[in-house]
Amino acid sequence: METRILKGKPLAAAMREEVSERAANLRDAGVVPTLAVVLVGDDPASRIYSSSIQKAGAKLGVDVRLVELDVASGESGIRDRLTELGADPDVHGIIVQQPLPKGIPGSVVDAVPFAKDVDGSTAESLGRILSGREAFAPATAQAVVEVLSRAGIEVSGRHVVIVGRSTVVGKPLACLLLKKDTVGNATVTVCHTGTRDLAAMTRTADILVAAMGVPEAIRGSMLARGVIAIDVGVNRVDAPGSEKGYRVTGDIAVEEALGVAAALTPVPGGVGTLTTTIILGNAVTAAESALASE
Repeated sequence: METRILKGKPLAAAMREEVSERAANLRDAGVVPTLAVVLVGDDPASRIYSSSIQKAGAKLGVDVRLVELDVASGESGIRDRLTELGADPDVHGIIVQQPLPKGIPGSVVDAVPFAKDVDGSTAESLGRILSGREAFAPATAQAVVEVLSRAGIEVSGRHVVIVGRSTVVGKPLACLLLKKDTVGNATVTVCHTGTRDLAAMTRTADILVAAMGVPEAIRGSMLARGVIAIDVGVNRVDAPGSEKGYRVTGDIAVEEALGVAAALTPVPGGVGTLTTTIILGNAVTAAESALASE
């Protein structure tokens, strides 16, 4: 069997065109779609990611503001700033860079109003997703849905096995795929570290989503022939002698999956390439909603 490689770049390129056109329409209407990226402390990886969002936003016509907060602000100071941003009519979307510094609870993000929570991080957004109400989903979970939809892969009525139960991917993705709509209506099983005989479960999947964060944990023997394999994991493993000293791999053993899976997303170059565009697109959606409500 020839395995179809579902590359994220062409899908992301198509999405960027759509987002750019919508952002231009907003600007013509006098609205500048704006995303606030809140960086608490000085985590190098978060700063690099923030910079990449700014560059991507500039290309698409979305204004990305970096809001830097000192750890000394504490939980109350951070909540106050998020509340201010939430009340600012010129700010349409807000994301808080993770991980937060030690001593700052993750619940601080709940100060972001759900209408501006463009990465589905707050308890209210997640609760709305669970209940099937309107809300932005976490970008990575949304990216999996986009890959399946844009690649023309039928989901309705099929068995999807998700390995991983985080609030960033596993849980919200299960809710999205259970919905009775054009990209959902699936039968969903969520596996995790307490699952007995994981391989027996993964072999029942028509569509397998690996979101464990464990390098190459899903072996070829754990895949049913013809499965659609979506790899969400991004892991660094030592690679002595290479230029960087490491290589990036997913949660699926690629070489073993080739010839078994009908389709497979690569790592890197797969699901992860869509997330920034999705966040910017959500900010545009939020701006459109704000304009419509005026």
